[in-house]
Amino acid sequence: MYNMETILEEIMINTLTKSADQFMEDGEYEQAKKMYFNALRLSEKLVDGNEEKFLPLVAKISTSIAMMYEEVNVYDLAIKYYRQAIYIEKKVLEEDSEKVANRYFALGNLCRRDFRYEDAERYYIKALNLYLDLPVSTVENIDKKVVNIYHHLSIICSAMGKVQETKDAYMNILNIYKDLVCDENDLYKPELAMVLFNLGTLYFKNSRRNKASEVYLFALELLLYLDSKDAHSYKETIAHTLHNLGQIYSEQLDYPAALSAYREALNHFIELADGNPNKYGSEVALVFKNLASFYLQQNKMDLAEYFHLRQIELYRELNHYNASTYDFVLASAIIEGVEYYGQHSITLYEAEAILRSYEDEMHVEEVLEKICMLRGEMSFI
Repeated sequence: MYNMETILEEIMINTLTKSADQFMEDGEYEQAKKMYFNALRLSEKLVDGNEEKFLPLVAKISTSIAMMYEEVNVYDLAIKYYRQAIYIEKKVLEEDSEKVANRYFALGNLCRRDFRYEDAERYYIKALNLYLDLPVSTVENIDKKVVNIYHHLSIICSAMGKVQETKDAYMNILNIYKDLVCDENDLYKPELAMVLFNLGTLYFKNSRRNKASEVYLFALELLLYLDSKDAHSYKETIAHTLHNLGQIYSEQLDYPAALSAYREALNHFIELADGNPNKYGSEVALVFKNLASFYLQQNKMDLAEYFHLRQIELYRELNHYNASTYDFVLASAIIEGVEYYGQHSITLYEAEAILRSYEDEMHVEEVLEKICMLRGEMSFI
């Protein structure tokens, strides 16, 4: 039995939390905060009399406060109140693992948004272990929840330079998708294609070219199939896949395959640049750069110089609209023209003029010395 004071306080807690929820909906966070903390204070007071009844209420209000702080990007306090809710649910009430896993997942998301990647990784792994221990039949969308965690782990581990952990996250996602993807429908195929692309790119960036090409070819097969059903949605990823394959084949001296991949990548990027030159113009220039290097590698100087000049021409055009982004790449391309493609050293004056406006930047002095050397002059630094 409860006394009248307890009953009144329960009513007050219910009223306060409902009012706080409404203030949250209306975006009036200061009012919501006052209401939530008054409700929390009252519920904590009632715990001494009946832990079984009121501890879940404390956990619930703590979660609401955490979500409120998350909404206004006050991550430290959001984490504090999520952890308080987890402590009550896990240590005191021995709540079901799914609820605790959901809290850990929320904590991981908060830490990730706050760039606290080590903490995020720890909370994601806690959530993951709990989800994986649950009977599959008891949890709705368990595969989706687990995939989301692996996806976030792949991002933060990549940002921290943890190559093996990033690869493990991708491989675990693939292991789940292989049981979900079927020929009868296209469900999960876009996600599978992107995971394959990301895994291939991980191998590519870490100089595991054979593995990269193998995975990229699987990704490309899926991407081209999806592109046939929904043109344009996958064009950028297809272009990047082909471009990277071109670089791999070029390194492996498989020139016909490299040229084919470069040409297809260039066609895709040109089409994309027609619609959004600011975003994709630099990608076209990068393919020109790699084609110039491709022909230089084979000592086909006319074609090498042609694509190098196309690269410079495009960088000059882009530089008109965004000098801070393209000054350095334009200057570098001009210098490479003299160093590798037999262009006249007079063009170095343009590169020097660009670099002189960045003399306080790192490495500019070294590049200016290189210009001096190419012109056969004494140091002018």
